[in-house]
Amino acid sequence: MVQDFRSQRENWPNGASEEVWHFRLARHDDDGNALQPVPVEMRGLSVSGSVSNGDKVQLSGRWRDGTLRADELRNLTTHARVHNKAYRGQLIAARVLIALTGLAVLIGIVSLVIGGISDSGGPPPGWPPTP
Repeated sequence: MVQDFRSQRENWPNGASEEVWHFRLARHDDDGNALQPVPVEMRGLSVSGSVSNGDKVQLSGRWRDGTLRADELRNLTTHARVHNKAYRGQLIAARVLIALTGLAVLIGIVSLVIGGISDSGGPPPGWPPTP
């Protein structure tokens, strides 16, 4: 069950921002005894869906520094799927495009340098033609 839910936007130095959700997941054992709550964090450029205090959720993610970083959760109270929108595909495509552009520039510079080294600087042989 979700407890202490809070949402905030974190601003980055480049002007972009990221949605960050923090909450604790209350847990109980099979006998109904309270277990240690789990701190949860969900981050993304935006988050699709909603969660409120008291909602029962099922989530997936990875542990980082003692906090469960959720990628996706199912709100069992509202039957909604909640997930972060990190736009990873677009980031990967942009990085590949930047790498290819850098490679093309490097190839252009190398070909200019090689062409400059092999060029004698004079006119081609037989120029101007002799009468």
